[in-house]
Amino acid sequence: MVVSFQLSDLPALGRYFKRHLGGGGQYGSMAVFHWRAVENYLMPGIINLIKDDEKIVSTLSNTPKQLLVRGREFVVAEIGDANTDPAYQRQGMLKLLIDQSTSDALAQGMSGVYSTPSTLTPSLPAFVKKCNFLPLDSLTTKSLAFPLSATPFVRQRSHWLLAQFTSTLFGTALQLFVLLAGLSRRLPGSCQIVDVDELPADWEQFWDRAKSPYDHIFARSRAALTWRYFHNPNTYKFYCVVRGGETQGYLVYRVVAGDDIKRLVIADYLFLPGCDDLLPPLLMHVFRDGLALGVDLISTWSVEGSASFAAFKSLRFFEKGQLLLIWFQNEFAMSLTSGGSWHFTLGDSDNV
Repeated sequence: MVVSFQLSDLPALGRYFKRHLGGGGQYGSMAVFHWRAVENYLMPGIINLIKDDEKIVSTLSNTPKQLLVRGREFVVAEIGDANTDPAYQRQGMLKLLIDQSTSDALAQGMSGVYSTPSTLTPSLPAFVKKCNFLPLDSLTTKSLAFPLSATPFVRQRSHWLLAQFTSTLFGTALQLFVLLAGLSRRLPGSCQIVDVDELPADWEQFWDRAKSPYDHIFARSRAALTWRYFHNPNTYKFYCVVRGGETQGYLVYRVVAGDDIKRLVIADYLFLPGCDDLLPPLLMHVFRDGLALGVDLISTWSVEGSASFAAFKSLRFFEKGQLLLIWFQNEFAMSLTSGGSWHFTLGDSDNV
C-alpha cells in the first residue's frame, strides 16, 4: 500500500538511502528531502512510500518545476529517487509508486510529469511498458565527460607501477592541452568571471533576454535558481560572466566525491543570445578549478546540436551516453511533440 510522506518519516528516509546507496552525493540526507519536498519555491513536493509495518521498503519523489513552453508557464513534476529495497523487488512496487505519484501530481494541478532516466536505467521498462511514459523524440540530450586524471581508471586495470607512469604521462599531456586551449579561448577584455554567492541585481533582465531563443526551457528566474542552488543543502559554485556591469551568462557546478572517483559536475549554464562564445573561456576556468581541486572527471549534459554542445565537443568532451526525457502521456505531453528548440541541463533534473 502506498502512503504519503510525513515529516516524521525524514529520519527513516535518510537512513534508507544511506543503507541502500551508501549515503553519498545527493542521497542519504534528510536536509535534501526536506528542501525538495517542504521548501520548494513553487509548491510542496510529493514523496510516496511503501512500508512493511514501519520499515520503508520502496520510495519515489516528485519535485515541482516550472517549464516555459513558447512563453507560457506550466508547473510540472519530475519523478526522481525511485528506489526499492532489493529484498522487496519484483513485486510491482515501482509501478504502484509511479502511478500514485503521477496521479497525485496531476490532482494537485501540475500539467505534466516527467523523469530523466538514462537508456541503461533498470527502472526504464517500468515507466515505458507499464506506466504510460514515453521519450520525447524531439529532444536529444547527451551525457558528456572530460577526464582530468587517469589514476582511478588505470589503477583498476593494471599494475601500480604502470598506472603511476600512465597517470604522470596523462597529467603532462593534460596540462599542455589546458595551456594551449586556454590561449585560443580567452574572454574578451571587456568581460570578467565573477564568483557569486547570490544572484546579481540584473538577474531578471538577464533571464528575460536569455530565454528568448528557446521554445522550451525550465525556469531560471531569481526565485527558481535561488531555491535550486543557493538554498540547496549541497554546495555549488556559481560563476557569472559580466560585461560592463551586465550579466552575459553563467555556469554552475558541484564537486561530488565518491569512493573511487571525484567528479566536478556542471549542473547548469545559460548565455544571452549571441554570447555562446563565452562558454569555452568559462569552461577553461572550470578546468583549472578542477585541477586545483584534484578532480578526476568533469561531467555534464547538453542538448545535441546546440551551441553549448558544440562548445563542449570543441574542448574534447566525449559522449558517455544519451539521456531520455520521458513524459506521462497526457494532453500536455502530446503538445510537446510538435518540436521546437530546447535548453535542458543536468540542473533541470534531480540528478545533481
